[in-house]
Amino acid sequence: MGDVVLSVRGLGKVYRSGGRRVTALEDVSFDLRQGETLGLVGPSGSGKSTLARVLMRLTEPDTGSVTLAGEDWLALSRGALRRRRATAQMVFQDPLSAFNPRATIGGALADPLRIHGIVGRSERPRRIDELLERVGLPADFARRHIHEVSGGQRQRVAIARALATNPRLIVLDEAVSALDVSVRGTILALLADLQAREGLAYIFVGHDLAVVRVISHRVAVMDAGRIVETGPVAEVVANPQSATAKALVAATPRLM
Repeated sequence: MGDVVLSVRGLGKVYRSGGRRVTALEDVSFDLRQGETLGLVGPSGSGKSTLARVLMRLTEPDTGSVTLAGEDWLALSRGALRRRRATAQMVFQDPLSAFNPRATIGGALADPLRIHGIVGRSERPRRIDELLERVGLPADFARRHIHEVSGGQRQRVAIARALATNPRLIVLDEAVSALDVSVRGTILALLADLQAREGLAYIFVGHDLAVVRVISHRVAVMDAGRIVETGPVAEVVANPQSATAKALVAATPRLM
């Protein structure tokens, strides 16, 4: 593994609604290195997706710090954050809702290249072809519309869009859970290959420990907003210590 790309310390987030106080994150801390995948698992409502959104600054935490590529991520102003967005990208669960369904694939990939000033207009077609090639899609897909391709192909396009800005970190929030089992394996293999070739750091949010085990080097088990157990994924699966991890392993017979 390489240098630390992401350092999280003491993250906390509380939601208040109708007089109720719900703790979404409490004292969450971890590091992530270049070329490493940290899997986030836990029951529904454990705080996984809130943590993913905080890391992307789609939700602001109440306490704590996030250092990304050596920079205080939470201290960035709105304008500075827009300029730094290229550093961290996100791939969502539903590949169709993540795009304008009327857009062409080429148009969807051109947007981050334009917004972040990656290449000029004349260079964009060549870069779009390269992005499609990196995720195993033919160049002529650029002319197709998002709704014309399969779910697995759309998720490949979503990954290509994330790669367009040359990020250090990609957050994958349930990125394969909406896909057929037959497609899921090919997307996981693609992610692993891209990581091996390009040194990407991944946060992989999932509810299926069997899937998380395939892609992750380490796993953090969350419950009630806290990380209750963390360690190398094979060790946590083989010898879970927390009640939450034990329940997740017991609910996934394929791991036994």
